[in-house]
Amino acid sequence: MQPMPAMRFAADLLKGQIALVTGGGTGMGRATAIEMARCGADVVVLGRRAEPIEDCANVIRELGRKSVAISTDIRLPEQIESAMQRIKDEFGRLDILVNNAGGQFVTPARELNNKGFETVIRNNLIGSWQMTKAVADHFMLEHGGSIVFVTACVRSGLSGFVHTAAARGGVLAMMKTLAFEWAEFGIRLNCVAPGTVRTEGMDHYPIAPEQWLKLNRNVMGRMGDVGDISAAIIFLSSSLGKFVTGEEWYIDGGETLHLAHDARQMIDMAKFSRREPGVSKDK
Repeated sequence: MQPMPAMRFAADLLKGQIALVTGGGTGMGRATAIEMARCGADVVVLGRRAEPIEDCANVIRELGRKSVAISTDIRLPEQIESAMQRIKDEFGRLDILVNNAGGQFVTPARELNNKGFETVIRNNLIGSWQMTKAVADHFMLEHGGSIVFVTACVRSGLSGFVHTAAARGGVLAMMKTLAFEWAEFGIRLNCVAPGTVRTEGMDHYPIAPEQWLKLNRNVMGRMGDVGDISAAIIFLSSSLGKFVTGEEWYIDGGETLHLAHDARQMIDMAKFSRREPGVSKDK
């Protein structure tokens, strides 16, 4: 097992909790599942491909926590139902759901056909709904819990991804509606919207790695890492976020702070340059 990064949360933050992470075999899902285990949770790792989710589950077991890997396509209700029964048999309860599974492809809207649009909607929106409804019906409507959706920064649209913009916008509206309706059952629901985050998924796009930052121009001048996202998810899932529901958190390095124009170009860029502390601008 590779060395783990330093602990950021208390080792007992999620003690006694059972968490389910969809899309848990790679990227942000894997990072979240492993960090939850390090915080004391037992973790169900769910995904379509058996090898990566089993590998993640093995890492969690090596940490001394219980974990099961369940191969499931969240687009298929019968497979979700089977997964719920497996969780009941193995753990008897479920406290946290991280709806991380999803996917999309880049294409101009004029070249996108209905089948491609529907495929992304079914994966990202309908799949998330089906998982959420199943977890609520089987577990959380009885004893409460926390649900976190991993979405995307689509507040101002997302050029080249009209299908996922529509799907993720739907997830946001669904989350806010359910946060209102299910509060009486002790269920909190929130969204985490990552900006440009360095993951294996970047390999699926026709963009060179060095171009990502130029395309997205976040004000912090770097890409995010999976730990930036997992930290937000764990905060919202745990007692640290016990008074937070119905919220959408942008974890994007200030990517969405763009103005209609950059006033620095209208004045003198030197006036905005970084100075050493205590050095007057007149020197």
